[in-house]
Amino acid sequence: MITQTTAIVRKGALFPEEPLSLPDEMRVRVTIEAVPTDQESRLAALRRLQQLIKNRPINSDGLRFTREELHERR
Repeated sequence: MITQTTAIVRKGALFPEEPLSLPDEMRVRVTIEAVPTDQESRLAALRRLQQLIKNRPINSDGLRFTREELHERR
């Protein structure tokens, strides 16, 4: 049986945020993964985007207009 929940660490002990439906004294395997904050997830997304732009730059190979061509002056 696999149960997944979140917990809070207080003084080195884990306290689940929801009651677990497990019998007392049952041995379990625990995997710890930090839950990112909003700031961390935004920075991680920004780093992924920057890496994507670096790996696959956009090059339109289109015409390059001069300032005069962009702003027709009469």
